[in-house]
Amino acid sequence: MKISKWILILSIPLLAIIITLVILVFAMGTSLLSSFTDDDKPEFDGMILGPIGENEIPSELIPIYQRAAEQYNLDQWIILAAIHRVETRFSTLGVMESPVGATGHVQFMPCTWMGWGHPSCGGLGKGNMSNGDLINPELITKYGGYGVDANGDGKADPSDIEDAIFSAAKYLTANMSTDGKYSDPLKNAVYAYNHADWYVDEVFMHFNLYSSGYIAKENNQVPISMIGDTVWPVPHTKNITSPYGSRWGTIHEGIDINQAGDADLGKPIVAFKNGTVVYSRTGWNGGWGNVVQVEHSNGLKTVYAHLSSLGVREGQQISAGQVVGTMGHTGNVRSSTGKGTHLHFEVWLNGNRIDPTPYLTPWLGG
Repeated sequence: MKISKWILILSIPLLAIIITLVILVFAMGTSLLSSFTDDDKPEFDGMILGPIGENEIPSELIPIYQRAAEQYNLDQWIILAAIHRVETRFSTLGVMESPVGATGHVQFMPCTWMGWGHPSCGGLGKGNMSNGDLINPELITKYGGYGVDANGDGKADPSDIEDAIFSAAKYLTANMSTDGKYSDPLKNAVYAYNHADWYVDEVFMHFNLYSSGYIAKENNQVPISMIGDTVWPVPHTKNITSPYGSRWGTIHEGIDINQAGDADLGKPIVAFKNGTVVYSRTGWNGGWGNVVQVEHSNGLKTVYAHLSSLGVREGQQISAGQVVGTMGHTGNVRSSTGKGTHLHFEVWLNGNRIDPTPYLTPWLGG
């Protein structure tokens, strides 16, 4: 009886220690779990992927893009993914030669890869060299090319995914300039890659689509217009083509913003104010097409419709000026061009649509 009593007395502190350890383990586990289930978008070396980037960019390629960008001091690693997407759809088109002779995963001209100092190089840059010469790192160094032996196998091969991506990063970094066609050095580098405006537009459409936050810097200033805690939603134009009110026998319950024609297609649209994304869907959506809705404080909500792509996900906390998507012509649009690229922007207050114009007067005047 006395032994049982002492066992009971001694077991009390032991039980307390066990309970304390269980609580500590549970707390640590909860902390770790929350770190892995954070609702924030994945962040890679300072660049944040949007939901489309998460879905479209093959995850196994992300470390290659990152290492290449780090190797060549390229700030925006997602630009490599955008180029890879435009050139060969992340290599799903196969490693092939283009009609003009570009080759490999990211379509280098042989003379750019080998170096224009090669005796056969001229014209468009197809050259006339054996495959053995093309992948020879010593010859590439001799002739000043951009080909890189990224994996250390003794070959700099445009048909090797690591070599190709590292070479693209090297090329972009070497062609950064503020004196080119664009004031944004990164755009000048991309232009040098293909020497076509349409190519720059397409690459940056995917870049904005994937990164959900990059806006090209013009004259070293981010081209958003912030007054107080609000931002004009279309960085590249303030042209209102259709105001709020009566239109075509009904009420136009927002305003349309765009330049003439379809020059706006794929350009970034930004959040009017800090808030929470309550709706971000592709499809018809009652005529809105691809649409984002952001809920702000004090019963205010803004709507961004007819987008070509979405840059945010439902439940996400976003900041004023953050890219919510890119301008498009999805859903129910009317235009003499047959496309009608524009942003349809709405403001809701306590569940009711209201005229957005008073909220935009700081930029429009009046």
